[in-house]
Amino acid sequence: MTAQQDVSAIRVDDQAFLVSSTIERCPKVMMIRELTKNAIEAAAQAPSDDRRVEFSVTTVQGAPKLTIWNTGPGMDDEELSRMTNLAASIGKQKGLDKNFGMGAKVASLPSNRHGIRYRSCKAGVVHEVILCERNGIYGRLRRRDTMGEDLGDVIDVTEQVRAAGVRALTADWTEVVLLGNRSDQDTVTDPYDGDPKQPKFWLATYLYHRFYRLPDALEVRLDEGTHARGPGSRRFETIPARESKKAFSRAETVKLANGLKIHYIYDEPFKDTSHNKSISGSIASAVSTAAVVFHDEMYSVLTGRSWTIEAPTFGIPFGAKHISVHIELPDDARVRPEGYRQFLRYIDGEQNQVEASDFAVEVLENRPQWLIDLIHSLAPNSGDSNDEIRNRLQELLNKLRVKTISPRVVPEGDIFVNPGTGGAMAPRHLDGESVGRDGRQHNADLTIVQSGAHLARMAQNMERAPALIPLDDEEEIEAKNIKGRAARYYAKTGELFINMRYPAVDIMREQLEREYAHAGDVDIMKRLALSHSRNSMIQRVGLAVVFALAKRLNKEWDEEAMGKALEPESLSLAADNHFDSLQDARRAIGTTLKIKRTGSELDAAVA
Repeated sequence: MTAQQDVSAIRVDDQAFLVSSTIERCPKVMMIRELTKNAIEAAAQAPSDDRRVEFSVTTVQGAPKLTIWNTGPGMDDEELSRMTNLAASIGKQKGLDKNFGMGAKVASLPSNRHGIRYRSCKAGVVHEVILCERNGIYGRLRRRDTMGEDLGDVIDVTEQVRAAGVRALTADWTEVVLLGNRSDQDTVTDPYDGDPKQPKFWLATYLYHRFYRLPDALEVRLDEGTHARGPGSRRFETIPARESKKAFSRAETVKLANGLKIHYIYDEPFKDTSHNKSISGSIASAVSTAAVVFHDEMYSVLTGRSWTIEAPTFGIPFGAKHISVHIELPDDARVRPEGYRQFLRYIDGEQNQVEASDFAVEVLENRPQWLIDLIHSLAPNSGDSNDEIRNRLQELLNKLRVKTISPRVVPEGDIFVNPGTGGAMAPRHLDGESVGRDGRQHNADLTIVQSGAHLARMAQNMERAPALIPLDDEEEIEAKNIKGRAARYYAKTGELFINMRYPAVDIMREQLEREYAHAGDVDIMKRLALSHSRNSMIQRVGLAVVFALAKRLNKEWDEEAMGKALEPESLSLAADNHFDSLQDARRAIGTTLKIKRTGSELDAAVA
């Protein structure tokens, strides 16, 4: 017989404080996601030939206001009133991984204190309610007629809508108008009242970087004024939808045995511009991205410089401006959107955020051959041969007996851990390994779980000297975010990108040219001065990386401390010390040209 347990339910003592704090803690930028998601879910319930979501402009008291309208089941006055309460929803199943019943309201009110106008048509009758904040209280605005008579907080506006002639009353629909924080605020171009500021036509790009797929037969349109492509209404298309129409130069999806799908997309340059090809005719941004996809939505999105800086970790050292990578998790992955659905979190362990970088090794190892060839073709040819420098660095590493953590999967009890990604994986079936599409061995039948939930024995290998990649192209230097810095090291791939336009190179070159200005063949002398200046900086930065890696043997240095030693700023300090490199360069130049430095330069050096 089961013992009966009585529990006194926890209640809210200060309801006003709970409501205000819940609303004001919500990230403002989630507003459009929540409103769009609600509209999509409702429209998906409409007949298959009438599933529509439309973004448009409504003028209210002379100011443009962003409007979201959708087909699908409408709400009567009682349902509309109940829907505008926190933790309430109509026709949706609640759950931590489903619907919370407060997303759109909570996310929208911080940027719409003046009001959010909801209208819904059900069976030909339209009701309206305005959510707002007045004197620190969030709630439904009570309405009065011209005589001051209280009309309540949900009113019938059927005749007003019929007279306007904009919306038909023959089918159900729902409309949301964002009134902003002020009556004169333009919520179409300035949805957050300047905090944060948005580019003029921000809406399409936001949708493009959030919604990876739409339900079948559902159409999302952006009317004139809400997009950047001139007059008329334009259809919004997701990334896979554009791929199916061959908007990109090449794309391929690689399916892994653990349920992951990795989408690789190449978007070649558009004509002679720096833009991508898919910008042609698009209402959304054409910049390349990396992201995690879960339940048809994008998380941990990297764009622009954030992506090009991280891309080498994913095996894309060059061309990231034109290459996108999207890691799609299986529906049953052990992850869940956090409370405001801005991020994904692992369900287990410390519940860390899910980042695209967690899957960098999988992305690298499963790159299609065409992509590998493309990346190689985009690599700059600096003309430098750094094999000798790298060999010297390797000899030093071997002497120091520095070891590295191997990025291979090793068993630990009934789990597997991939140290290279930082993510733990629990097997559905312990099938060992399977041969992937490229003939290499891949981990089979694994389900992603919390990063760091378990620890495994890390296989130890000898550290390899960094791959030395000199960069002369300004665009590549900018892409790696090392303008004004000497280098950037990527620990996961062991690549060291070196800025050959860093001032230390020219400072040393100019000094050597002055010292040997009397050489018989000035052109040869200048080439030697430049070569030694470049190679010496590559070596100085390479040595800085080697000695930083050697700190793994020092128990007083943790990974965070090592990371600081490997930051671009630390490597730049090493590059700046060109003085110690001068003597070797002088000796080599003097031997080659069979001359000595000028006396004046020698005197100056001694002085």
